[in-house]
Parts: sequence; structure tokens; C-alpha cells
Amino acid sequence: MSDSPFNFKVLSSSEVTPMATPENLSAISPALASFSPSSLDVAAAGFAGPHGASALRNSIEQNANPVLANDLHEQQITTTTKTPLFGRGKSEAMTRRDVEEIVHVLRRRPGAISEMGIERIGRNNALEVFKDEIEGGKRISLGGRIILIDIDLLLPSNKATNVALALASTLDVQSTTAQAHSDALLLADLQKHTLDAFARNVERLARHDKLSTNEIDNFEVLSRLHKSALQRIHEYEIGAGIDAENAGHGTPAVDDEGVLGLSIWYWNERHKLPESLPESERMRYRVIVEIDESGRTGGGWGVVQNNALIGEQVATSDGEINWREPDYSNLENQVTGFVLKLDPPIAIPHYDAAILDPEGVTAVETIPTLDSSKDSPVIARRVVYGSKGQPREFTFSLTSTGVVEMRKIEEVYISHPRQIFSVFEILRQSIRTKSLVSSVFKPDLLVPKSSVSTVPPSTLAEFVSSLDNLGTMMDLSESTQPTQTPPAMISVKSTTDYGGAPQLSVTMPTTDYAAVDRQPRLTSFTIEVQRGGKIGVHRMAVNEREDFQNTKEMERTLAHVIDVAEDLGIATLWVHDQVERVR
Repeated sequence: MSDSPFNFKVLSSSEVTPMATPENLSAISPALASFSPSSLDVAAAGFAGPHGASALRNSIEQNANPVLANDLHEQQITTTTKTPLFGRGKSEAMTRRDVEEIVHVLRRRPGAISEMGIERIGRNNALEVFKDEIEGGKRISLGGRIILIDIDLLLPSNKATNVALALASTLDVQSTTAQAHSDALLLADLQKHTLDAFARNVERLARHDKLSTNEIDNFEVLSRLHKSALQRIHEYEIGAGIDAENAGHGTPAVDDEGVLGLSIWYWNERHKLPESLPESERMRYRVIVEIDESGRTGGGWGVVQNNALIGEQVATSDGEINWREPDYSNLENQVTGFVLKLDPPIAIPHYDAAILDPEGVTAVETIPTLDSSKDSPVIARRVVYGSKGQPREFTFSLTSTGVVEMRKIEEVYISHPRQIFSVFEILRQSIRTKSLVSSVFKPDLLVPKSSVSTVPPSTLAEFVSSLDNLGTMMDLSESTQPTQTPPAMISVKSTTDYGGAPQLSVTMPTTDYAAVDRQPRLTSFTIEVQRGGKIGVHRMAVNEREDFQNTKEMERTLAHVIDVAEDLGIATLWVHDQVERVR
């Protein structure tokens, strides 16, 4: 057992995907039913060699399944041989992982809504399937030891008219209102073009049903976690003036935004800006709380049916949540645990992935990041509008130093709900770092390096030297005013030391070229994104001096500006205006 304080386990989707064979590939998706046996044989045979993923993908494309092929492209699942860094080719294990990822995508494509499709979803999840004739169609029932889903389907139109979910739990875990909400959510799933959403929700229900025992009803466990712990913590944090969703234990929700079950919303981008901001500018993040096989036994791992997760007082006198330890004495053979499914998945530094998964970080997928270096920076051009609506154009250059490997996290296992907050603090830090960088360096703002005549200076010496070349951009003679001010050149250096907080070092000219003195001024500052997404600003300097007027006050105010706007462009404009005022 690792010495890490967390009993977290990170798994990629491939680790819970069944092995593919020609037989079960056809069962996984109706779209594969038309595949020729030879194509499926080639795909399955590819497991023994380096070309399995390509064979399976080719069989998809050759059999006219553009939707499935597009899914593979959208998931960025590659099947061609590539040479990664240091010249190493793909290992057999990596190739097998590619194939398993493809099968996972296929499994999530259960096809169009139909009697056969619904029946297949039930059987794929080991549920019993019953069918009865009703007026105008059939009632299809999917049943387990606890759950029962009745679906009324008109035929031959395949239109779902009613869905009823029943839980045979020992306690009433659903009110009448909640029951109606669950039914409406499942019915909405069956009124879409495909069975994808319905299949995901049934899969979750079936897993909780299958892993329940005579002693532990997983539906009750999740209901009590919500009502007796998460909801009480949320109410306490709101009453204490804490931004629960973005700085606390999150906002718990049941049967929300297409997900049947318990979710926790833990971050909302640009949440301090007015609500009138378009939803496309403020992505919301959540985890879906589930129970799954943990792969471990004993040692305080698992779920228990216990009402007393939180003490009578939610928090102690110093504001710490008053978590209680459940009784683990009967968990020797328990192999289930809480799992947080990230929606969407998050890229985090590999050293943070090691905190969450100290025993298996190599199983987590490595993902590419912006390819930037001092010799080959990423260039973006951005127009920012001031308080009076006046536009100002900036050219940003991104270089990376101390680059760390990023890994995509899809799910995190925890041994106790108290660890939820620690997971959120790590995720919020990475999300906010990404938001700041992408506020400027996003695809629609990137420009070729060749379109920029000079590279933004990062030191005072480089800046002074660059002034000799300004004549090519504008006329600086005292008798002639420039007809057009060129875009200000801003240098951004991204640095993440091992185990440290990500930092963005910004360097920008703040010389007013229209002023009489036209003295060179190079302003720099460093943004540090701390745990929980907290923002700090350090080392603000003008011409490499940190003792100019009101330095500390400006650093505090700039940190607040960035915290609210989450935008490097707005921060740059604010600094430019402030420095010009105190020159």
C-alpha cells in the first residue's frame, strides 16, 4: 500500500472495457451487425499484433459507418503508427489500448431508438428483459434485483410515450417529485435521435444494482450521502458566505442535466461575471458520483450503509467539516468504492495524477499540449475593449519553460467522501490555468509566426534594442503623429516546476509612443494559479524595478481583476492603463 494520504485510483475507460471478439462486437452495437465476418476476424486478430486498431478502424470506414468513424476522430483516437519523443514506437500494450478505446466508443453507440435496441441495452447490462403487448405497441421492462424500468413504445414508429423507474429499496429513497423527475429524464433520453444517453443512464443504474448486496443497497448509500452529508455541507457553506460551487464542496444535484443519479457541480468558469455572459463563455464542470468495483479489499476501502457520515454539527469551531469515520469492521470482503466520474475529463500535471493515483499513474493517458518554445512560440492576436468601448489590439507570444507532462483524468476512486474537496482543489487549479491560457491562445485567435515581424521582448535589454527597429512599424518623428499604432507585443511564459503551482510570466511594453518623452517602459508581472484556482500576482516591475509607486497595491488589485475576468487580454489592458497613469 502506498504512503500517499489518499486512497485514490485513476482509471481510463479502457480498463473497464471488455475484450473484443467478432461475436461480442456485433452485440455491442447494431451498426456492426452488417460487418462482414472477415472484417471482424481481421480486427480481432489484430490484438496479437501492431495493426489491430487500424484493422478495426478500417473495417468501420469500409462498411459505411461515418458516424462511428467521426466519433473516433472526435475522441482523438489514433490508429496509425507514430514515432513519439525519443524515437520509441508504440508498444503492443499501447496498441491494445488503442483497440480497447475504439471498442469503448463503439459500445457507446447503441444505435437508433427501437424495440431491439432497448432490449439489447438491457441484456448488455445483465438485466432481465420482459415484453408485454399494449395498445399500439409494446411495454418493455428492464429489471434487476432492485431496479425496474418500464418503457411504453409505440410501434412501428418506435416512439416512447412513457417511462417509469421503480426502486425496490428497503427505504424510500425517492419522493414522488423525484420519481417524476427521474421518469421524465429517461423519457427525454428516449425522445432523442439515438439511444446513447439512455444507454449511459441504464448502465449506471445496472452497475449500482449489480454491486448491491443483502447488506448494502447502493441506491440508499448514494441517497444518504446526498441528503445527510453533501446537502448539509452545501447549506452550511452557503450560510457561512462560502462560494460552495467554486470554493467549497460543490453544489450537489440529483437527476440533473441528463445524468440520472448524484452529481456535484464544482466549478463554473467566469462565475464572478454578470449572469448575462453567454453560456459558451462560462463552461460548468461536475463529477458524477457512482459506486463501482475498486479492485481493492479491506484496509478501510469501500462503501458502508451509514447515516452518520457527518456529526450533529456540520463543522467544527475552526470551520473544518465534521466528518465521521464509518464502521469498517465488516468490509473485509468489500470490493466496491466511490468513484467520481469527471464531466468533462480534465488534463492535470502528471505529478498531480500521481497524488490521485500513487500506484498506477502510468495507466493514465498522456495528452498533447501547446507546442511552444523560445525558438518556436505560439502567436495569437487579440482585440480587447476598454471600459468606454475603445478597442486595443495585442499580439501575444506563448513560450513554455519547465514543461510538465499532462495527463487526462476521467475518473477518480476515493475511499471516503471527505476526499472530495481535495480532489476539487486539484481540478480547479488545472481548469483555471487552462482558462487563462485559452482566453488568448485559442484556435480562432492563433496566427502564423511568419505574420509577426518581431518577437515580443522578455527582458529590458531586448526591449531597448527593439526600439531601434520601431521605424519600420511607425513614424516616431516629433513632427509627425503615427497614423496607426501597431499591436502591442506581449510575451507570456508558462512555467510549471515539478510539484509547484503553474505560473504565467507576462512581459509587455507600456511606453506611450505619442508622449513627449517616449521613454522605454517594460512592465512585467507573474500570475500564479494556486490550489483551488486561487490567483496570486507577484514580481510586478517596470523596467525590472519592483519599487515603483503602489506596487503591492497594484499586485493585489490585478489579482482581483484576473480572478473576476479570467482573461489575460483584459489583465494586459488593465496593467497597460495603470502603468501609464503612474509614469
